[in-house]
Amino acid sequence: MKSVAIGAGFAVGGADAGNRAAPVVLARSRFSSRLGTLDGGLVWQCPATPLPWPDSVPELRRSCIQLARRVERQRHRGLPVIIGGDHSCALGTWNGVTGFGRYPVGLLWIDAHLDSHTPFTSPSRHIHGMPLALLLGEGDSRLLLSGSGVVDPRCCAVLGVRSFEAGEPERLNRLGVRFYTMDEIRRRGLRVCVQEAWHRVSRARHGFGVSLDLDAIDPRFAPGVSVPEPGGLSLPHLLQSLRGLPRQRLRAIEVVEFNPLLDRDERTQRTLTRLVNALRGNCRP
Repeated sequence: MKSVAIGAGFAVGGADAGNRAAPVVLARSRFSSRLGTLDGGLVWQCPATPLPWPDSVPELRRSCIQLARRVERQRHRGLPVIIGGDHSCALGTWNGVTGFGRYPVGLLWIDAHLDSHTPFTSPSRHIHGMPLALLLGEGDSRLLLSGSGVVDPRCCAVLGVRSFEAGEPERLNRLGVRFYTMDEIRRRGLRVCVQEAWHRVSRARHGFGVSLDLDAIDPRFAPGVSVPEPGGLSLPHLLQSLRGLPRQRLRAIEVVEFNPLLDRDERTQRTLTRLVNALRGNCRP
């Protein structure tokens, strides 16, 4: 199956302006031939300066609608692979994949954080800590681009969690979202947890997607992220755990929070490229 790469130069909802450069740096890097050029185009936020809620809402709404429409148009060309940018771009990605909520999907959210705040529980008020809650239909109504949730909570799982605040686990438990902390993953084994989560999300009626925040990966393998958390997923073990999983109903892949300004020896670029290829399985650009 062919894939089409779309850049999301987002930083307004994040913690560091460096995230905005991620898709451009990758498109010009020596890894671009393996990742694929940005043949689906680029959505570019202005300004690049991170802003807290509610100051970030107008630009984020504008750019997410633009990204959603681009994804919606391009998904007929092949499997969309969205390269961000801070994780608030997920609002554009998954609204586009679902046709602004007409076809809700399952979602595997691989992340060190739960990203399930609303403005009333978030200590930082940065929207990159809120996108999963919004995709599930909770939060600022101006960012509910379809008017409601676009992800089926019964077919949603979060993998690799090791940092969260009060309000987030309570929200996900109430909605019925399954999340796997690093403590559980170490106890039960990564492959078992990946297979279980993959099965859960892939049973959604309209297919499923994967949203991967690079801070889920241990900083030894991915130092170039804005909010690094020690004790993360092992890259070799995750690559091995992704082998052989069914991808017939996979609707899109999103990889976010790469910060080129913080990378060392192209380590994070290399990790990102390997993960995209592993998630695509037999898909080729």
